[in-house]
Amino acid sequence: MERKNVAGNSAKHSAAGHGFSSLPEGCIADVLALTSPRDVCRMSAVASVFLSAAESDALWERFLPADYREIIARSSESSSWRHFSSKKELYFSLCDYPLLIDEGKKSFWLEKRSGKKCYMLASRELTIIWGDTPGYWEWTSLPESRFPEVAYLQAVCWFEIRGKINTCMLSPRTNYAAYLVFHAGRSHGFEDVPVESSIEIVGNETTTRVIYLARYRSEEQAEHDDLEYECVSIEDVRSWINDNLTQLYSSQEPGKALLGLEDVKTWMNSNVMKLFSSQENEEPTSSIRSDLPYPKKREDSWFEIELGEFFIEGGEDTELEITLMEVKAGHWKDGLIVEGIEIRPKGDL
Repeated sequence: MERKNVAGNSAKHSAAGHGFSSLPEGCIADVLALTSPRDVCRMSAVASVFLSAAESDALWERFLPADYREIIARSSESSSWRHFSSKKELYFSLCDYPLLIDEGKKSFWLEKRSGKKCYMLASRELTIIWGDTPGYWEWTSLPESRFPEVAYLQAVCWFEIRGKINTCMLSPRTNYAAYLVFHAGRSHGFEDVPVESSIEIVGNETTTRVIYLARYRSEEQAEHDDLEYECVSIEDVRSWINDNLTQLYSSQEPGKALLGLEDVKTWMNSNVMKLFSSQENEEPTSSIRSDLPYPKKREDSWFEIELGEFFIEGGEDTELEITLMEVKAGHWKDGLIVEGIEIRPKGDL
């Protein structure tokens, strides 16, 4: 009796497998489209019956946003995005290589697991109080940034940054979070100072939270940094590099240098961000409160801090505003480098 049951079950499984594999590729693709890109890749890796459908353009077209063509057209690089061998290749390119759109003021990509839309608003797309006033903020370029310019804080008492995006640009039925992307290695005035962030969707309740952009430093360390690095900007460092390297190389015996002067200048200028970020502490010490919301380091060498989260139901066509503000401490703040505000589905990518 036991052998009969085993044989019967085996026959049923075989028949079921044979029946599924006999379905048209389009039907299998329709079933796979009800899952997620990650699930499709997993299933095609373990079951050959899914392999052909998992490669089809019809399937991956459904994982791409409905308006992906319009979004790509907003990029100055749109012509180079027309030559993909498949929709699957296009999908993963949009996941791995953020696309600059709207004159380089926004960055767009897809979350690889789900295909949900992600954006970063460049610092030039943000409203920064005193942002265009020399002496308060400086606009500079960094090779580490995806954008042509980033904002470098020279000195302000009133620190306020606002970013806006229309909710129709985001994926429906998705819980999003917004993050400030920045460097604070040589900053002053932010150490354990509460900064208020808020997210408001017109017609909905505003959510607020308190965050911290930098950790506390000992008085000795703060005094050392103030004396050594006060009023030194990125451009000051680059100017020093160019002037002093020229003088150094001119004093060397001809033919003895292992690298050319321009090669060394290029390398040092491209790595100046590392100099400014070398003082950032990634882990709290025993004297620092570890329960406070501090920034975390990203894979791209920048830091981020969550500003809040919100849910997009879908079908809305309204404005979402993200605000970051510190105006209560009453002291000067400087040294922060702002790349932008990132908006992505809640959770680690």
